[in-house]
Amino acid sequence: MRRNGMTLVEIIVALVLLVTVILVLGAFNVRFAQATGQAHLVVIANQLAANRLDAVRQQPTYVSVDTLANTSTQQADFSSYSLKTQVVHIGGAITDTVDYKMVTVTVTHPSMRQTVTKTTAIAAF
Repeated sequence: MRRNGMTLVEIIVALVLLVTVILVLGAFNVRFAQATGQAHLVVIANQLAANRLDAVRQQPTYVSVDTLANTSTQQADFSSYSLKTQVVHIGGAITDTVDYKMVTVTVTHPSMRQTVTKTTAIAAF
């Protein structure tokens, strides 16, 4: 006796396999979208930090570097980022052999899982 077609059990097994594959691909797609969004935020935060350090390097006088030490909010890509610039003066006294400023820029965003921090040293000029 010859059968044509599939049994109900075979169809149920095939549907379970198909649903499992679709759910796994959906979960992968969600994680991929989240990772892409995080990477995009970090790239923009790195650009903002680099721009702030460029502004520090372009200051006309050594004393004016201190004026950039602040916390501000910047808009980029329809989103607000918080930039905190810290300036720490190392040395500079008459008896010191070194005189430079460490400038650290920290960029945060409410949706970023990590903060972006960039630091540079500006020697007395």
